Amino acid sequence: MTGLPRATPERDLAVWLGLFTAALLTMGVGTPPMGIVAALIACVGTLAVCLRWHLPWLAVGTLVVIGVWLRMNAVYGGFSDVAQVTQAAIRMVQSGGNPYGIGYPESFPPGAPYAYGPMALAWYWPAVDNPKGFELLVAGAVVVILGVRGRVVGLGIYAVLAPLLVLASDGSNDTSAGVVLLIALLVAQRSPVAGGFLLAFAAAFKPYAAAWLLPLMAYGGIVWPLLAFLAGSVVAWGPALLWWRPGPILDSFRQADAVHVTPYYSLGWVTGGATVMPESAWQLLRLVIGAVIAVVGFFAVKSARSFVVTGGIIYVATLYTGWWSTFAYLAALAPVVCWHLDDWLGLGHQRARWPGDPVGRFTAWVDARWPVHKPWETNVMVPASTPDA
Repeated sequence: MTGLPRATPERDLAVWLGLFTAALLTMGVGTPPMGIVAALIACVGTLAVCLRWHLPWLAVGTLVVIGVWLRMNAVYGGFSDVAQVTQAAIRMVQSGGNPYGIGYPESFPPGAPYAYGPMALAWYWPAVDNPKGFELLVAGAVVVILGVRGRVVGLGIYAVLAPLLVLASDGSNDTSAGVVLLIALLVAQRSPVAGGFLLAFAAAFKPYAAAWLLPLMAYGGIVWPLLAFLAGSVVAWGPALLWWRPGPILDSFRQADAVHVTPYYSLGWVTGGATVMPESAWQLLRLVIGAVIAVVGFFAVKSARSFVVTGGIIYVATLYTGWWSTFAYLAALAPVVCWHLDDWLGLGHQRARWPGDPVGRFTAWVDARWPVHKPWETNVMVPASTPDA
């Protein structure tokens, strides 16, 4: 291996950080799953090699294999009845019924409603026989795509972060929701109007995607992105409202909210819940906090980066400062963060490149035809390159 180029911080810092971060995330106490220990050994071993030689694709290949293998083997287990309820709701539609306004015996415990948008029905419709398997396929595809892009820090986090491993195979739908959201935000950075239309579809999958609407209006203009979002909402929600009526749809969301009788994974949970103030006050608090951040953030959005970041802050604040939340919501934010993280850190120029750099050439082609609407404002701690936004 003496003929291999030596590693240097100028071109390998991202590889070192990605592998080191992945190794840290696989460390635990007690008796961890055997697969996690194997992943730790693989990350540390690859890091040792990459500290000496410039082998970015060895790092990428290791992390992709680890990320896909851990998901396929469901190393952390976990269970959610979302897939079962979604499957039952699709079956209800296929039989000519209304999927909203009823409780499904397939849930655990029985009686939970279908409390998601019509786009989730369309997304899982082709995979109605195995929605959990489809979600696992989506999760593996995200790992592979991040690997092809060659941003090692974001890839390292996404490959091994424990909540993402759980949610890939437990029956949740937030991994898919994150993919739909990421597509909308990537398009919005280049075309706010088209992005506004797609953001409406993301919100019709899970409504929390609407956290990026006000930042998008600050980024791309108030009128046209808003009109595009409204048009997308009409397309996404219109048939459902006509066929299944607003009443049952709203009733499903109310039923789902009523299930959360005790606080969990939220500001209310860690500060005492009902001993501090009633649930209704916690629900109002999170909306107020989200609204304040949205208004302040509106005037802070000056670039593609601040548009994405501001929406993420609104998302986290609104979901986690109230009565009830869940770590599952992190899965929707994770692909957005991991896609952009290397560029935010000023390490985008250290991405791993395929021979001939097809990713770079494709990015240049896209930039020439659909440039980012406003400057990305990459952190210029080191020489920066145009991100694959």
